[in-house]
Amino acid sequence: MENPNSRTSTATPERTLGAHELSGVLVQQTLAEICQSAPFRASRQSRDLLQYIVNQSLAGHIELLKERLIGVNVFGRRPDYDTNVDPIVRARAAEVRKRLAQFYQSNGSDSLVRIEINPGSYLACFSDAPRKAVPEQPVLTPHATPLPENQIPLPPVIHEEPRALTPRRPWKGMQVAFATVFLLAASLAVVLWLQLRPLPPIDQFWAPLVKGSRPVLIYSGANAVYMLSPGFMDRYEATHRLDHLQSQGREFVVPMSDDIKVQAGDLVGFKNDFVTLGDLSANVRVASLLAFHHSRFDLRLGEDIAFSDLRQSPSVLIGAFNNSWTLELTGDLPFIFDRYLTIKNQANPKQTWTPLFGAPGKVAIDYAVVTRMPQSKTGAPLIAIAGITQCGTRAAAEYITDPELIKTLLAVAPKDWSRKNLQFVLQTKVVNDVPTTPVMIAFRSW
Repeated sequence: MENPNSRTSTATPERTLGAHELSGVLVQQTLAEICQSAPFRASRQSRDLLQYIVNQSLAGHIELLKERLIGVNVFGRRPDYDTNVDPIVRARAAEVRKRLAQFYQSNGSDSLVRIEINPGSYLACFSDAPRKAVPEQPVLTPHATPLPENQIPLPPVIHEEPRALTPRRPWKGMQVAFATVFLLAASLAVVLWLQLRPLPPIDQFWAPLVKGSRPVLIYSGANAVYMLSPGFMDRYEATHRLDHLQSQGREFVVPMSDDIKVQAGDLVGFKNDFVTLGDLSANVRVASLLAFHHSRFDLRLGEDIAFSDLRQSPSVLIGAFNNSWTLELTGDLPFIFDRYLTIKNQANPKQTWTPLFGAPGKVAIDYAVVTRMPQSKTGAPLIAIAGITQCGTRAAAEYITDPELIKTLLAVAPKDWSRKNLQFVLQTKVVNDVPTTPVMIAFRSW
């Protein structure tokens, strides 16, 4: 019979996880343990997202760990959904990271695997979880008999020579204090510099509109358009040959000749339904700039506006002869729009600008007026972007939304221009209905 006192007691060695084992069975076991834990039981979306990320990471499908694909595969979003408007993936990923931290701080402290999702990424990382320290057991050699407690030998006494005390150097404490004060002063200087440094010209130009809390109202006027009535088109089709698409109803310009008679009932007028390409381009540029500055905006068109709307919000008016509010609110300023497609200098009525036409219906040179008023007649900030034709409006919008173009203001504007009312005239050459880079030809501030 074996003597129990002759057994050898050994400490269990720390287990090392193999790469295959760590990336497979143990990860899945830990994942199941996490999903059943208290931090994850109450959130199905957090469980679904974590399981998807872990499974795709294990399979090496990194291409499926993109924000949009996760939104589609986990949360059922449409493939073309806007991730900026619907940031569900980012929000749930942040929640999963927080719940994972809670798990490993509580009942997950004994897990063999640690699962992490680093910020800024949706790829799961796996590592050995830190193990709790196990008290070391005494190792008994074979045939060794434990000594009685009163016979346990004491460790040898080691006599050390007393060390000479090093005198303290008070100037070291002063060095630390000086360094601390220096770092605080440098940090304060950086903060003050960031707050007091001048903003770029484009930010100064738009500051009256974007610094407020109310959404910016972007209003475009509508163009008056006459369309031929169905009765006229039936008569025209009976005597003229149409191509395949025209016969299916595609709109086209009917060439007017002496043999075509147009009566009053043949024209149908529209006043709130059509916007030019130039006005549309201006809307897009302004909306993009406001979105870049995280400013909310409200798009209006045609008769969908009242003076009370302009009084309550900072506004951007787009267009001139098709926008009655532009004509109304800028009609007594230095540069105004006048009859016969004209911009007039009120200080010098003989100075006017009118567009130059090349081929029939084709603009070769156009002009525009930009008005910026931190406090307008409405009581709120106002910017008006208005060309004589749609080409001028498009060019003016490009000028005031381009950081490099708007720097040319500094050459003519006073030093305190950002607090003043501004109005200037732009000229643009037009090639194939597309305006080229506009040039400032007149400027006023007050």
